[in-house]
Amino acid sequence: MHTSRNALSAVALAAGLALGLLTAPTALASPPPPATAACTPGDARVVRSSGMAGPLVELLYSPSCRTAWGRVKYASPRDRVEVKNDLGARKTATVGSGASTAKTGSVNDANTQAWACVYTASGDTACTAAY
Repeated sequence: MHTSRNALSAVALAAGLALGLLTAPTALASPPPPATAACTPGDARVVRSSGMAGPLVELLYSPSCRTAWGRVKYASPRDRVEVKNDLGARKTATVGSGASTAKTGSVNDANTQAWACVYTASGDTACTAAY
């Protein structure tokens, strides 16, 4: 009887451990990568800009995130801002109705260069230099 009680205890312990491992929170199983943990987009700054009569396009860069994105100011609805890098990544945003600004999502700028362009609804284009 003593042996079967020990065996039963061992089985219960093993089952409890297995259940605990299977239901462990994902955050403990996969911590964020160091680049994500150190990324603080609050350090972003305008590194390049270009304009025409009307819209001003800016390239913003975050050193801690090593990402870049585009922003357009003084634009008209349906004007479009796009950020690209030389690896082929691109993000686009369109100025909405009643607005005069738009901002793209970010693209990788680690060991590559990025630039931003504004495309007006009337067909004009202005781009920043690469950074």
